Amino acid sequence: MITCKNNFGEAVTLPEEKFKSRPSVYGIIRSGNDICICITKSKGKVWLPGGGVESGESNYDALRREIEEETGLTNVRIGKALGTFENHFYYQPEDGAYHAILSFYECFLDGTRPTTYKIDDRELEVAEVKWVDPSTIKKDDLNDLNEEIFNMLKNLQ
Repeated sequence: MITCKNNFGEAVTLPEEKFKSRPSVYGIIRSGNDICICITKSKGKVWLPGGGVESGESNYDALRREIEEETGLTNVRIGKALGTFENHFYYQPEDGAYHAILSFYECFLDGTRPTTYKIDDRELEVAEVKWVDPSTIKKDDLNDLNEEIFNMLKNLQ
């Protein structure tokens, strides 16, 4: 049995065999001193644009696709890898339990920031996209992997 959090932040315990492997990629997109964040629908917490890597897809292609699906941004340049972390989570709307390997990349917005964002209708979890100074984000503001992501953001400054 594995105890993990669901998309609402609640602890759930599930049989180990229910968990599927899920490689995923996320971008810390920089524009000046700010970064692009997504606010989750389920908890109203900060998360970064990204998601699962599909079979046969490279990390870079998956990250470009996920960023466009979640923010509408197409003018993003992917930079260096910042870290890879392991996590177990349960996504309740799909009854999906995942053993995730999350890879984070520093990215840069080429050009000007849009004033509105097209959020793909299929994306269930993004409520809002906005730009913020990463120094204003507290550990408790983060949706998951609070310590790890907080430290990555702190090291960007």
